[in-house]
Amino acid sequence: MKKTSNHKEALMREMKRRTLSTMHFAEYAVQKRHIEDRLKYYDPTPIANHKPEGCRIIAFMITRMVRFHGGQTSILRIGTELEKLGIRVYYLVYKSQSREDMCICAESNLPGYKGRCLPMAQYLRLIEAGKCKTPDFVCASSWDTVSLVKQFENSYKLYFVQDYEPYFYPFGEEFLMCRNTYFEGLHMVSLGAWNREMILREGKTDRLGKPLVLDCIDFPYEPGEYDAPDRDYDSYATRKRFTIAAYVKYYGKRLPSLIPYMLQNTAARLAEKGIELEVLYYGEAKTFKPAGGRNLGQLNREEMSELYAKADFGMVASMSNISLVPFEMHAAGLPLIEFADGTYSRFLPPDSAILTSVGRKDIAAELLEAAAAPEKLRKMHDSAMAAMKPLSWSASAEQFKRIMEKAADNSIKILYFSN
Repeated sequence: MKKTSNHKEALMREMKRRTLSTMHFAEYAVQKRHIEDRLKYYDPTPIANHKPEGCRIIAFMITRMVRFHGGQTSILRIGTELEKLGIRVYYLVYKSQSREDMCICAESNLPGYKGRCLPMAQYLRLIEAGKCKTPDFVCASSWDTVSLVKQFENSYKLYFVQDYEPYFYPFGEEFLMCRNTYFEGLHMVSLGAWNREMILREGKTDRLGKPLVLDCIDFPYEPGEYDAPDRDYDSYATRKRFTIAAYVKYYGKRLPSLIPYMLQNTAARLAEKGIELEVLYYGEAKTFKPAGGRNLGQLNREEMSELYAKADFGMVASMSNISLVPFEMHAAGLPLIEFADGTYSRFLPPDSAILTSVGRKDIAAELLEAAAAPEKLRKMHDSAMAAMKPLSWSASAEQFKRIMEKAADNSIKILYFSN
C-alpha cells in the first residue's frame, strides 16, 4: 500500500514538473520574441554630445502615437508650448504608422496640439532631399527611443525622462537595457526631481567617464482645464452612500490587484455600518474588469470631468513617478486617497491627501474619519491647491527652452527646476 502511495506521489510530482516546464517555456518563447524585437533597434553605444548650431528645431522621438497615453500627452503639451515660444516642433515615430493616424491619435490626446507629426523614415528622407532642416535637438521620450535618436548624427541628443522606467520590468534583460540608457551620454531632462534622484543613485558618470548631464523641470498640470465644483464637504458626515473614482492600469506600479482588494474590503466594512460604496474604475480598456466595481474604460477630458464631478473621493497609486491624475483630482476638488509608500509626498504636501499604504486590507476607517471632518477636507484641498498654484505646462516649457538655450550656449551648468 505504501509503495503504491509513493508511486502516485512520484507521478504527481512529475506531472507538476512537466506542467511548470511547459508553462515556463511558453513564457520564454513569448519573451524571447519580444526581446528580439527590442534588439532590432537597440544600440547601447555611448555618445559624445556636441554643441547644437541653434535653438530653432526640436524633434521628439516616440515609439508609435497611440490614444489615451499620458506620457505622449505630456510630450504634446511640452511641444505645443515650445511652438508658442517660437521653436519648430516635430513628433516622430519609428514604428510603422501613417502620418494621418499619428495626427488622429495626437488630436485625441491633446485637442488643438501644435507641431508636426511624421514617421521618422519620411522625416529623414525630407532632410536628405533638402526639404526639411536637420533638427538642432532630437529628444528621446522613452528608453526604447534612445537608440533611434543616435541616428541623427548632427543633432544634439536630449532624453526626456518621464519616469524611472527600469521599474516597469522585473529584474532581467529589459530592466538592464533600460537602465543602461541613462549612462549613454544623452543630455537628460527629468520631469520632476524623483527620476533624477533615482538615476543618480545608480551613478554620476556616463560610460565614457563624463559627468551625467541631468536637468529637471517641474511636473506640471494645466489649471485652466479643470473647474472644481462647489463640493459640499459638510454633507459627507451624514452620507449613506459614497462614490470613489479609482484610477487603475493593468501594470503593477498602479496596484491593479491591491486597489480592488482594498476597495472590496472597504465596501464590506462600510456596509456593516449601513453605508454603500460605489467604485468606478477608469484608465484601462473596458475589457479589463477589476473586482468590486465598474470599469468606465479610457476616458476623454470631458468624461473625466463628469466622473470627478460625480465622485466623492478619488484614488490613485503613484508608486513610481507621479502622474497627472492626482493633480487632476485635486483640481476637481476631489479628496484624494494615495499611498505613502509611493512618490506622492515627493511632489505634494502629505497633508493634502488621505495616505494609506501597501499591505492595508481596507481604508474604511480613513474614509469615515475624513467624512466626519469637513474642515479637514477643506484644508486638504487648500493645501494641494497652494502647492499646485505655480505649476503650468507653459512654465515647464519655459524651463525646457532654457535648458535647450544653455546647451546651445555650450554651458555645462545643470538647471534644476523642480517640484
